[in-house]
Amino acid sequence: MSSSVCIILVNFKNEQKTVDCLRALEKSTVQPACVCIVDNASTEKSKQLFWSHTFKFKVRWIWNEKNHGFAAACNQGIRAVQDEFADSYIWLLNNDTLPEPEALQKMLEKAEATHAGITGSLIKKANGEFSGGVCFIHPKLATVRRPSSPEETGFDYVEGSSFLISPECLKKTGLLSEDYFLYFEESDYCQKAKRNGFSLAWATDSIIWHDIGSSTGSEIAKGAVPYFIDCLMIRNRIHYGLKNGYPAASVLAGLFISLGLRLKRLQFTRVATIFAITLSTHLFKKFVERNGGYYEIPR
Repeated sequence: MSSSVCIILVNFKNEQKTVDCLRALEKSTVQPACVCIVDNASTEKSKQLFWSHTFKFKVRWIWNEKNHGFAAACNQGIRAVQDEFADSYIWLLNNDTLPEPEALQKMLEKAEATHAGITGSLIKKANGEFSGGVCFIHPKLATVRRPSSPEETGFDYVEGSSFLISPECLKKTGLLSEDYFLYFEESDYCQKAKRNGFSLAWATDSIIWHDIGSSTGSEIAKGAVPYFIDCLMIRNRIHYGLKNGYPAASVLAGLFISLGLRLKRLQFTRVATIFAITLSTHLFKKFVERNGGYYEIPR
């Protein structure tokens, strides 16, 4: 196995987690050709912390004054390494993960054995609980569920926390869609890759420990998910479903079910916000920017 890999990590106000991830990668049985760190909403504190460390592998840094979101930052990283490493795999890896030493090797072996366009890992929570690594999407409502065990097959997309793209898939499918800011961009990319003739694979012996939600709070108990994340995830689910040809009536029915649950919890502001940002891209832009992000409306 001689394939080279470039790793893209996006940091957002979580510098120590990123350093811990890089230290874990230093123990990898397959060393990356390059690691590109995209620091969203960079601060002097983050720069000083990163510059105080040296690593076994080549690291490139991209410093963004604004939080451009996950997909846009990943795309920046991919563009930064493409010229020098045009025939390399691209591994999008969450910065709050700790890959086991053989995680990358096992993913590469699976990708090459199956000729998959996108390959994922098996994700475990910090407490050891199985979390998934791939997901299933309801064919009508576009709602998402994680697998109950590593034996489940027929999944619809690979989770973005560990997302290995083959060079052939990247050349044909291109970059991630930036319409989402955060969440569902990996679902969208998997759909595009499948339409281009690529398969998905799940390397269940590639183990990634993930401190899920450490930077977004997205794994808090139902009904207590932070306002920004909750609104963003529902808007993006509806946007994904309508964009990718799911039955509009069913997708919108799913939206009204979600809104109804929030009305039951007396979360009236969320209901109004979700409805507004789902209907209007300009209102979505304002919503992201009011919450500290930066969003460019796709042309």
